[in-house]
Amino acid sequence: MSSTALSQISSPRQTPLFFRLDMHSQRLVALTDVMQTPLYWLDEPRASWPAQLPDALRHPIEQLLANGQGGKISLRFAEQQWHIAIAHEQNDFWLICLQHQRQLPVADLALQLPRLSQMASQQQYAPLLETLKETLGADRLILWHYQANGELGGEQLSPVFTLGVESLYPIRGDSRYIRALRTRKSLSFSEAAHQPMLSQHLYLTNAGVRSRLDCALLEQDKLFGVLSLEYLEQTPISDEMLQLVRHSAQLLGHWQPGDESHDDEPTLPAELHRLTGIDYCKTLVQWAMTISGARIGLIGEYQPRGQELWIIPRCVFHEQTFSTLKPIQMDPGPGRELFEHGQALYVEDLPLRYPNATKLLATNANAYVGIPLHGADGTIMGHLSLLLDAPLADPEPLLDQLSSQHERAAIELRRLAADDALRLAEVAFNTHDGLVVMDHHGIVLKVNLSFSRITGFSEVEVIGHSIRQLRPTYYGDDLKEVVRRAVTEQEFWLGEEQCLHKDGHLFPVRLMVSGVKDGQGEISHFICSFYDITQEKEAARHIEQLAYYDDLSGLYNRRSLNDALQRTLGESSGQWGALLLVDLDNFKSINDSLGHACGDQLLQAVVRRFRELPQDNLIQARISGDEFALLFTQLGQGEVTAKILAEHFARELMGLFRTPFDIGDHKLHCSASVGISLFTSNGMDHLTLMQQADTATHIAKRTGQGSYVFFSEAMAQQEKNRLTLTNQLRDALRHHELLLHYQPQYRVDNGSLSGIEALLRWQRSDGTMVPPGEFIPIAEETSLILEIGYWVMKTACAQYSFWLNQGLQIPHLSVNVSARQFHTQGFVQQVEYILRDTGVPPSRLLLEVTESVVLENRRESIARMHQLKELGILLSIDDFGTGYSSLAYLRDLPADEVKLDRSFIQTLVHSEQDKAIVKAILDLAQVFRFTVTAEGVEDEAQLAILKELGCQHYQGFLTCRPLPVRALEQLLGGHPAD
Repeated sequence: MSSTALSQISSPRQTPLFFRLDMHSQRLVALTDVMQTPLYWLDEPRASWPAQLPDALRHPIEQLLANGQGGKISLRFAEQQWHIAIAHEQNDFWLICLQHQRQLPVADLALQLPRLSQMASQQQYAPLLETLKETLGADRLILWHYQANGELGGEQLSPVFTLGVESLYPIRGDSRYIRALRTRKSLSFSEAAHQPMLSQHLYLTNAGVRSRLDCALLEQDKLFGVLSLEYLEQTPISDEMLQLVRHSAQLLGHWQPGDESHDDEPTLPAELHRLTGIDYCKTLVQWAMTISGARIGLIGEYQPRGQELWIIPRCVFHEQTFSTLKPIQMDPGPGRELFEHGQALYVEDLPLRYPNATKLLATNANAYVGIPLHGADGTIMGHLSLLLDAPLADPEPLLDQLSSQHERAAIELRRLAADDALRLAEVAFNTHDGLVVMDHHGIVLKVNLSFSRITGFSEVEVIGHSIRQLRPTYYGDDLKEVVRRAVTEQEFWLGEEQCLHKDGHLFPVRLMVSGVKDGQGEISHFICSFYDITQEKEAARHIEQLAYYDDLSGLYNRRSLNDALQRTLGESSGQWGALLLVDLDNFKSINDSLGHACGDQLLQAVVRRFRELPQDNLIQARISGDEFALLFTQLGQGEVTAKILAEHFARELMGLFRTPFDIGDHKLHCSASVGISLFTSNGMDHLTLMQQADTATHIAKRTGQGSYVFFSEAMAQQEKNRLTLTNQLRDALRHHELLLHYQPQYRVDNGSLSGIEALLRWQRSDGTMVPPGEFIPIAEETSLILEIGYWVMKTACAQYSFWLNQGLQIPHLSVNVSARQFHTQGFVQQVEYILRDTGVPPSRLLLEVTESVVLENRRESIARMHQLKELGILLSIDDFGTGYSSLAYLRDLPADEVKLDRSFIQTLVHSEQDKAIVKAILDLAQVFRFTVTAEGVEDEAQLAILKELGCQHYQGFLTCRPLPVRALEQLLGGHPAD
């Protein structure tokens, strides 16, 4: 090993050093070097290692390499002591740390002391003090100047040189402490912060100093200073250590602060040579600001951004206070001039020379000192700048000293920038995305934690292996060449691929591959970033599912049906087809009474039965809550054939609903109304086809539950007329064309009046009457029934109240209530208001609701009926016996009356079955204490049978048709009341 190399690496500022040993080439290369140059510490850098070492050194190191694990040894050679640590890094690479052992035996240091006795200044004593501190293992060293009458008043100790201490201030000297030093020459302390003699050394407590050794500096037995060594851990002071410190103090006795040279040339801080990074920059800037009187000092890194030039502040002081600043866009001032010309610069008339430097002038500085800092390639990378309030008398000594540090300052600036880049790279590498670094052969060199999280493979399992182990077996070299070509030509490749998880399953990833090129422009490494897009794919599929499919049934939705209709109608195949719209009957009552969950299950059960239909050329869709569409696209070349097949499918469809649906604990009977529209590719649009099928469905529902209807043009005209009538009914309500007729009700046994029923009529302005069967269903299908129902009840109650006040004896008034009106929020309050407003006693009002109204939402309906009963109102179940399961619900209904539907009365004389039904209803009514009124009694024979069976009341054409107000008043004027 060369003496030159030893002298370099034993320099205090270059330890420890790290090297990488390539066992394949036997080359040893420095990894860290503050001089920023490759350091080969052998006489022959390219020769193998450790073959060049002496045998006494080579054998111990080879043993550490041979064991495969490395270790630590301490060796002495070239009159120096060294620590060597060897650790296996990866593959054929070893990491070696070489550290100069500064803590030489005390005797060795003592031999060097005479050589230092010729030094005559504080600056020259710095190596002695630093070596003394490190040899004795002290954490801090302080050289104090003693003054008998200092500025603080009385005895004073002022720090003039420190190692390991940020900043100290002059302190008062304790008289006992000073006397002891003069007498004993040296003092050692345990638990220094709690010693009474050191009570003035307040910094000891905050610094955590445990042990301390103080030695007096004397000149002809006169105290002029103190040398202090401080330890943060409890440290025993040996006689050997004490002797060495005293010997050093004697050498320092040749120097006193007053002996320093008094020339005006500034002297750099002694500790600069051992500081690095931000500590070096802080010390240099603070020193320069102190010497120059600058108010602002900065070390910054240039950063061109297009046409703009920015400075990244790395170390900033403002009036001796360390600050942090964001990047600054450079004005056309001295900083930009430094960047452009690369020469040290001093300016003493800033406002005159740079009138447009607004940011600079805002500091109110008048003078500027700056030196450029160069990068490793020689380009300007930054600067050290000072802003002064007043010009310097002679700037040359300061510029000379700063220029002497420009190389070192540039190295430390690069170090700061590199540290930031490393921190940024570390954060970037630990991103949420998986990262893989590969060589140009695809061998994995490094992965991040996210890679292991995503793939399941650990770092150990993939490093050194080909990336192909993460790809499916069906990917050949084609993909590899596609990626390599894209990276070469476009610098990156982006795409979606399948990745292999450790557990064997494949999952999709979005992958980006970029290349790293060597000095010859060839790709040396690949960097792959990727992330799992499984959830993204699933979300996209779910969005597509929601866009085109019904989530509950799994069938197409309305949008998909429209697309299918447009495609089918756009084809020129000549084939006929049929669109069947299926509307479930009484689904709302099931959904409301048993709950939405039960309703959803019923819909799913219906869809399962749809699968029993022939599936060829059939498209199924759910287009609303309880409405489905079946699209048959291949029904032959002729309309007749298509109609026959469509009707066949409709019958099969009806058959699917004959069997009850088992939903939980319920057996539900459900039918469907079906509208059918035939079509061919004759230019019809899909909206017209849907409208035709919808029209047919409405007709089917009105025809009767469980029926199907083909669309026809006559049907379209009928619907058009229906729409016209709807509009006319709205006008009739506004123009007071609606009126009420009243039909008397009588007792069966004696024929006395038992009540009247208000019945709605429509008389046009021309005097013609519109049959109730035409307009009332229209009103019930629209919101008009709410307004009409309110008008009927209020008008009837007002008229009834008038009759009562006139003395007409009418036992009660019956008013019909529609389903929509009954279930409207606030209906009970509406009735209560009408009774209060008209003055009708609640017990004289009988509200008639049909059985289907009650069954539509049984629980809610019965609750509402109880609310009406609490008001004292009478309730009647109209059209009794025509609904579903009416007898099962009869016991729960809080009704006062049931009305026998006219359908039973019309056949009563000739049908024993209807007679038996009527008798059963009358018997049940007697058990539940309901009165019974028969509707539609038209002859004496019917009345006689009702009397025989025990019916209490009746109404019908036999006795009286519905009458207008005046006719009824004339009738009742001579008719006895019950």
